[in-house]
Amino acid sequence: EGDVVKHVFEFTNTGSNPLLIADARGSCGCTVASYPKDPVPPGGKSSVEVKFNSLAKPGLQEKTVTITANTDPAQTLLTINSDVKRKE
Repeated sequence: EGDVVKHVFEFTNTGSNPLLIADARGSCGCTVASYPKDPVPPGGKSSVEVKFNSLAKPGLQEKTVTITANTDPAQTLLTINSDVKRKE
């Protein structure tokens, strides 16, 4: 409890157009995402980094990040799960 942990979601643009990520929104203030601001070309690789602050969040946690991009569908959901041990 109290640690900030991160996970990196790596991806490849398998489409025929540049991938433009407009937003990446966490389900709560304890979950934030960093994403590429520049277009990812077709065949290009990039990543989205998600950080979760476990302060005052003991127990099983499931948090999401909603990615909004020029994709079909326009939104993609990333999910992280954790089991936060209470700080003693």
